[in-house]
Amino acid sequence: MRTLALVGATLSLVSLLVSPGFAQQVSSLTAAERAGIALARLGARQRVRIRVEGERLIEGSVELASPSLVVLRVDGSPERIPATAVDSLWVHATHWRRGALIGGAIGGIGLGAIAAALVHATCESASGCNDVGGFFVGFLMGGVAGGVTGGLVGAAFPTWQRRVP
Repeated sequence: MRTLALVGATLSLVSLLVSPGFAQQVSSLTAAERAGIALARLGARQRVRIRVEGERLIEGSVELASPSLVVLRVDGSPERIPATAVDSLWVHATHWRRGALIGGAIGGIGLGAIAAALVHATCESASGCNDVGGFFVGFLMGGVAGGVTGGLVGAAFPTWQRRVP
């Protein structure tokens, strides 16, 4: 019975960590300010697509990023784009973090429950066995294996994520 309660508590904790809770609030920033914040967060050599003033779509890798300007390497030559000219910004990214979290949670809870059940089923001691210890050993092993597997699966599927507007 303790094992069931432990599994329930662990599932509740994981569900709180997996689902992001964001508060809805009205932004008082202008479009150029939002673009400047997004540009400043870009890393070197990161692949991006930027729609400039509604007409051109530029795809390249970031050389330099600041709140007022981004310099992209496009076909071997640098191109300077001011933040005020950015209509939309898309970043090339993978889902390895989300995959690792989901894989680790599923693997950890699944293998932990199986390990606790095996400890309980094979217990020959009159005073009982430590089901909780078996659960945590299985949880740790399954979490690591599931996290690595989930991270690899998530990394295999790159996508474009919109950052601005």
